[in-house]
Amino acid sequence: MVKRSIIIFGLLLLFSASAFGAKYAGEFLSLGVGARALGMGGAFVGVADDVTACFWNPSGLSQLNQKQLSLMHAETFGSLLNQDFVAFALPLMKEDYTSAIAFSLQRLGGGGVKITDLEKKGHKISDTNRVVLLREESHADYALFFSYSQKMQLPFGWLKAAGKAKPQLFWGANLKLIYRDVVTTSAFGIGADLAFLVKPYSFLSLGANLMDLTSSLLFYDNGTTETINPTTKLGLAVNHKLKDFSLIFATDADVRYEGRKSAAQFWLGKLSADMHFGVEVSYKGKLAGRLGFDQGDFTAGAGFWINPTFGGDVAFLSHEELDNTYRISLLLKL
Repeated sequence: MVKRSIIIFGLLLLFSASAFGAKYAGEFLSLGVGARALGMGGAFVGVADDVTACFWNPSGLSQLNQKQLSLMHAETFGSLLNQDFVAFALPLMKEDYTSAIAFSLQRLGGGGVKITDLEKKGHKISDTNRVVLLREESHADYALFFSYSQKMQLPFGWLKAAGKAKPQLFWGANLKLIYRDVVTTSAFGIGADLAFLVKPYSFLSLGANLMDLTSSLLFYDNGTTETINPTTKLGLAVNHKLKDFSLIFATDADVRYEGRKSAAQFWLGKLSADMHFGVEVSYKGKLAGRLGFDQGDFTAGAGFWINPTFGGDVAFLSHEELDNTYRISLLLKL
């Protein structure tokens, strides 16, 4: 009863807080992490079965049965921005449930920001109005995630009686600390995510990640504040095994409440949604191929395992207006 009250209270906060956020304030957190998930078009909320679940759906961390470490680096949009990600997950096994914790750090930054001024003679602006380069600065956004996940008893009795099915329910949460360094100013922020993953059947999983649940706050050193609006990420994944092959089909929807209108794929009033679709085919758990669509942009990827403990993934992301980019990530099972 207490847990149900907490969940209901959180949902109320989600919808009430959305009116006070700022558009695109947290856009750096929407690029996604992990070449596997990105190769599948960012459709990973319903999958969430590796350490990158700490970003996509932290409730999925309880599916892990051993420690995992993931690293990713990418130069995006013509090397204008560098994106880095590192995550470590630690399963915690107990008699009556399974839980897990994870720590992850994301960085998105670049350099070459030119600080200019008009040419001056003494204290007066020159008649030529010539622009003078004063210096070049860098900029970066950091997000540190503390994640927790726990497996729960499924409360829906009708699913428990569904033949041979063994339904599973997981919940998870993120506490995230944000630091922003934007040339002439900086900001600190804090936020939280609440997530769920339901597996009514072995071949089907449904996920939800309520990101920035109560709006994440950013406090700038110049005295101003900014908030990151909530986003609800909904996901579905279907998996099937055929001899040595495994197939996963996944789809996600990013639902926002900030009136993005034509900037989103679908919108009605202040409500908008962007879609993700992905497919993964793997052979004996050693080789994998992936295809997807990320908000309409084509994605592709591949993965491999050198041995049971070490693997790598690469993803190709096309973009209609910006440069195509690649993501490379490594995964180590400890």
